[in-house]
Amino acid sequence: MKTAKTLGWLTGVVGVWEILAPFIIGYSNVGGATADAIILGILLAGFGLWVGLGKAAGTVRTLSWINALLGLWVLLAPFILGYSGKSGGATWNDVIVGVVVIILEVWGASAAKKEA
Repeated sequence: MKTAKTLGWLTGVVGVWEILAPFIIGYSNVGGATADAIILGILLAGFGLWVGLGKAAGTVRTLSWINALLGLWVLLAPFILGYSGKSGGATWNDVIVGVVVIILEVWGASAAKKEA
């Protein structure tokens, strides 16, 4: 379960990045993108830290899958919410963050199952 917990911590860091990205990359004027980044960033960071601190393999696995689904939303959000044409920075950030989170958390869920 150590692998899953480490990956959870990494997702927590990626979640913090997602919160800060609109202001660092410069798309904070794109309302839908900024609100989505902040909300999803908080969720990713919170669940990622919960995974990192988790004690029970079942909880870690479940939270990893939740974060993987959140990563899928981050990946698709620019196209569903319609800001892909308004901000290339927001779109590329979300695509990259979404893919990274999906990889980390699917790996984490698999590792939690094997290491339990």
